[in-house]
Amino acid sequence: MLSKKIILPVFMVSLFFTGLILLNAQQAVAADPNLSIGSRGNAVVEVQQALNAKGYWCGNADGIFGSKTHSAVITFQRDAGLGVDGIVGPQTQKALGLHSSSPASVPSRGTRTISLVATGYCPCAKCNYPYGGQPSYLGYPLKKGIVAVDPQVIPMGSRLYIEGYGSAIAADQGNAIKGNRIDLCFSTHQEALNWGIRTVRVTVY
Repeated sequence: MLSKKIILPVFMVSLFFTGLILLNAQQAVAADPNLSIGSRGNAVVEVQQALNAKGYWCGNADGIFGSKTHSAVITFQRDAGLGVDGIVGPQTQKALGLHSSSPASVPSRGTRTISLVATGYCPCAKCNYPYGGQPSYLGYPLKKGIVAVDPQVIPMGSRLYIEGYGSAIAADQGNAIKGNRIDLCFSTHQEALNWGIRTVRVTVY
């Protein structure tokens, strides 16, 4: 009976101190604005999307800071005249256009509505020749909701609502998508063919 009375308080005290250690570790991570190999999460996704959008391909925007992302960061830093360390700190984030109060994936703060000529495509090799099997320009897997735009008309990463199609993100580009055109990704080739060519109203957020 005595041993049980001793073990329970010891266990509770150990649990309390373990909680304090974990809390301090989380606070330390939150206070550190730098991203480097091994970092994970939405902040890494934003960095990967920004790198891909600027032509520094680092693979799918999967939120894992691995060797591809590290190499892309080093190349970007070198080209941008920054200190080359492979770490995404405040200066590199600023050069990439990333700000904590304004995520890179949503560059458009207001709303506007424009008319665009919309065509359809799907993830098949025929629709994506010669880039079959590759993700979208920003690293998202090709699926419904991913659309190709002219970045001079709609900034990459913009959130959209397309009449007759639904919500989407401007995450892809195409050689034939210039000016007031948009290419909508569908799940199947037949769905893309069924869409045909339509003029639609697109709301940019």
